[in-house]
Amino acid sequence: MQQERRVSLSDPASMVIIEHLVKRFGSFNALSGINLTVAKGEKIVLCGPSGSGKSTLIRCINHIEKHDAGRIVVDGIELTDRIRDINNVRSEVGMVFQSFNLFPHLSVIENCMLAPMKVRGLAQAEANDRAMVLLRKVRIHDQAKKYPAQLSGGQQQRVAIARALCMQPKIMLFDEPTSALDPEMVKEVLETMVELAQDGMTMVCVTHEMGFAREVADRVIFMDRGSIVEEGDPRTFFRAPNTERAKAFLNQIIH
Repeated sequence: MQQERRVSLSDPASMVIIEHLVKRFGSFNALSGINLTVAKGEKIVLCGPSGSGKSTLIRCINHIEKHDAGRIVVDGIELTDRIRDINNVRSEVGMVFQSFNLFPHLSVIENCMLAPMKVRGLAQAEANDRAMVLLRKVRIHDQAKKYPAQLSGGQQQRVAIARALCMQPKIMLFDEPTSALDPEMVKEVLETMVELAQDGMTMVCVTHEMGFAREVADRVIFMDRGSIVEEGDPRTFFRAPNTERAKAFLNQIIH
């Protein structure tokens, strides 16, 4: 059974507070009463079999999916149906998907500059400077004038990370960011994510890259059938999982 966390919804140490979260798709319960708190600066890896609710959970955090019951609070802002609340939460959250979702008609640097100018109101020169700093951070600054189609998959995903960082989010969500990449490109994206974690960014990552989880995660959360089945520090989770479902999952993905 998942242990409920009793945290004040205004707790200044918590970046995300989720209480009794339910998400349905028709008659199917994708999430069944999730309780989860993410501390500021914490790195969480969500793992579990396909269809367990991992991606749905992080998509609810910035209202890409609307939850049906329960509460979500991001940095003290409760996520409701009000457009103002949704926009306020989304302004704090950066998200990187499986697909890169770059605008094909914009150059790399234009992709990174667009949201800060449109949403944050940055002047073009300031947005350009910020974009170049972050493109340099993910080691793709030399490709700034190219278009997405001219880049490899790994390069495009690093641009997507830089683009999200240009909004100066307080938390980054990653939805299997390496699953669409060729194996040789996975390493460069994971290295970028490791550096981001080392910088102190709050992160929630859906991934099957268990080496990354061991290196970066403060906490590994195992989900199955819309519920949190088990959670713990990486050392404990990988060496001695408590549940048979977690043991069976690890036996399948770790050889």
